[in-house]
Amino acid sequence: MKFKNLFLFVFLLGSLTINAQVRATVSAKTYDLETVKLTVGDFVIRLNADGSISDFNAPDLNGKFEYYDNQVFDKAKYGKLKSIGDVKINYWDDSAFTGEKAGKLKSIGNISIDYWEESAFTTEKAGKVKKIGSLNVDYWPNDVIDNSRLGKLKTIGNISIDYGTRDIIDESKFQKLIKFGPVRLDYSNDKFIDKNRYGQLKSINGNNEEISVSVL
Repeated sequence: MKFKNLFLFVFLLGSLTINAQVRATVSAKTYDLETVKLTVGDFVIRLNADGSISDFNAPDLNGKFEYYDNQVFDKAKYGKLKSIGDVKINYWDDSAFTGEKAGKLKSIGNISIDYWEESAFTTEKAGKVKKIGSLNVDYWPNDVIDNSRLGKLKTIGNISIDYGTRDIIDESKFQKLIKFGPVRLDYSNDKFIDKNRYGQLKSINGNNEEISVSVL
């Protein structure tokens, strides 16, 4: 029983570590989500709103840089980083089964990365990040009524993400980030007294040490 409880504690601790330090950035012009920095293991990985990974780093990421240099056997990886010190970096090979993943990051050290493959049900997700370590990443699917969120980030692990949809009466939030986990963003919807600020960000509430949203 003690061993079982210890295992549960380690699992929960690991889950908290994976989801800790999530930093989202919103455009100051469109108020749409731009990037999300995720702390996964020892690495900070930057996930873009379009479902791509732009960079990664770690406090103690030091050492010699090695690159893939075989144009024949490493065709999809050629010229890309192979390792930094002891940290190995790998990319998806090009094959009939990995068309949407070819050349994209497959692993950073012991953190694996996977991508959505294209199908009749995942057209808007094809080629976008599906998993980082144990974090599942999903995107808003097709909606016959309102597709204003189509293909945008919907969930990262247990963090739910939402955007303003079409509203005939009030378009102040349309396609703008309104929810990122516990963080809520509100926009000015006064068309009369303070009409010059209509649609501008009015408030952010819910930022904390683990999850936060900033406007840049």
